[in-house]
Amino acid sequence: MQDAETDTKRTKSYVEEVFRKVQAKPGVEDILIMNHSGVPVKTSMDRQDGLQYACLYDNLREKCQAFLSKMEPAQNLTLLRVRTKFHEVLITPDAKITVLVVQNAKDTFLNIKG
Repeated sequence: MQDAETDTKRTKSYVEEVFRKVQAKPGVEDILIMNHSGVPVKTSMDRQDGLQYACLYDNLREKCQAFLSKMEPAQNLTLLRVRTKFHEVLITPDAKITVLVVQNAKDTFLNIKG
């Protein structure tokens, strides 16, 4: 029982550390951290948006994984990056958590202003 409690504390501190580090990066607008089941555990979004993003991510992950499994050799999703004119979404799943970051996609190289 004590190991489970230690594991929970370690996971909470891990989530807090990841959240803090990502939030400190320039251009970050929203962060959503989900557990291995896809349930939001920490977010900068309001609750409803966080739940909606988590659900949409799960659908997207399934489609991406189905595509990647058809490759030779089969691959696993490690990073998904989607960019629009105004935003960029970075998704990094791993065994413990999935981090979804929405950041400002203003590009000084192309001199695009949002």
